[in-house]
Amino acid sequence: MQTQAHTQAALQAQLEAQERADVWWSSLLRTWFEGGAVEVFWDEFVRLFRAKFVPKHIQDKME
Repeated sequence: MQTQAHTQAALQAQLEAQERADVWWSSLLRTWFEGGAVEVFWDEFVRLFRAKFVPKHIQDKME
């Protein structure tokens, strides 16, 4: 059974990861995709996201 502190820590970690991903994506849109003027396809987003946030040994298992 999870304790309230464990649940709170997990929620905090999720929020921090989401904020980090939001900052990364906003930066990528500005620098690589001309502020959103260039269309980004889902498979490209997934590839970029995995390269940034998923460790290589986990990526290898996903393939």
